[in-house]
Amino acid sequence: MAGNKVNRNLTPTNLASLIRGLYGRVARQLKVDPSYVSRVARGERRSDEIEASLERELRRIMAMVKTNRKGGNRGKGKSASRKARKKTKA
Repeated sequence: MAGNKVNRNLTPTNLASLIRGLYGRVARQLKVDPSYVSRVARGERRSDEIEASLERELRRIMAMVKTNRKGGNRGKGKSASRKARKKTKA
């Protein structure tokens, strides 16, 4: 077991994984049923508090996606490409 690597990346790399559970997370925060959050999201019901919470959660998700696309937590940032260029020049 000593040779097993542990994945410490806490943010999933794809959008579907990040959005999965969105209604449940918002419902838990506001102590309402996830189906009610879903109805508000679809426009069948109206709740300013739920709409604001959904927007906040989606902004958080989009920030995580932007971080992942810039190479965060994947070792493909600028420093990695600089090292690769130095090796090819030598």
